[in-house]
Amino acid sequence: MNADVFPTNNGSSHLNETKLRSQDVSLFYGKFQALRSISLDIPERAVTAIIGPSGCGKSSYLRLFNRMNDLIPDTRTTGHVELDGIDIYQRDVDVVDVRKRVGMVFQRPNPFPMSVFENVAFGPRRHGIRNREELSDIVERSLRQAALWDEVKDKLAHPGLALSGGQQQRLCIARVLAVEPEVILMDEPCSALDPVATLKIEDLMRTLCSEYTIIIVTHNMQQAARVSDVTAFFMMEDDRAGVLVEAGPTSGLFTNPKQKTTEDYITGRFG
Repeated sequence: MNADVFPTNNGSSHLNETKLRSQDVSLFYGKFQALRSISLDIPERAVTAIIGPSGCGKSSYLRLFNRMNDLIPDTRTTGHVELDGIDIYQRDVDVVDVRKRVGMVFQRPNPFPMSVFENVAFGPRRHGIRNREELSDIVERSLRQAALWDEVKDKLAHPGLALSGGQQQRLCIARVLAVEPEVILMDEPCSALDPVATLKIEDLMRTLCSEYTIIIVTHNMQQAARVSDVTAFFMMEDDRAGVLVEAGPTSGLFTNPKQKTTEDYITGRFG
């Protein structure tokens, strides 16, 4: 694995190995090419933001890393997508294991129609944990990691859907954390939330990246600048295929982009 030195969001510099990598990756939905020749390294235990206008393939790119695109009929991927140096699209790779190691938080909070406790315990149960005391420990730990425990510790038997929108999203994050992933994918996780709930999720991301590799898709330039260590800017070509324009440390990309297209986008001239 390669290692990259870059300034972190708090201004210091540190060495991060590459956790995820796409090499010359293209993605097709039937005859439509959604992504073209994307090569990008994702550093371990850092927040990487994917930005770009609507329709440029940001979410499709995110879903490459837990093979969620496989669920869409007539989808084809070329190139290499690696997790810890292993191509996760090889035939002998266990997709269930990939999705355990690479969790995902969606755009809108999607708690299951069950209690707060059972929402978080769902994944561990699926992976064979049945002991109630062990499950209780996992639920508490995960809710604490998601900065939600103090708000729901007396409501564990209440429906998850009864929580506020921001609490529901943190519950979904706790549900991902409960299966002990290595990577957390976040597809516009704050787009349906109010500013106060958004800041809580952003603070949570900065806390979690000390233990997890995080990739966030966001349309919010200020959010990308606040929470990410690395930013990748995607655009569409004339045939609407998404391409990577440039990527680098967030501070540098926002203050001194290498491409004029990047500068035009982040300054609001288009998009």
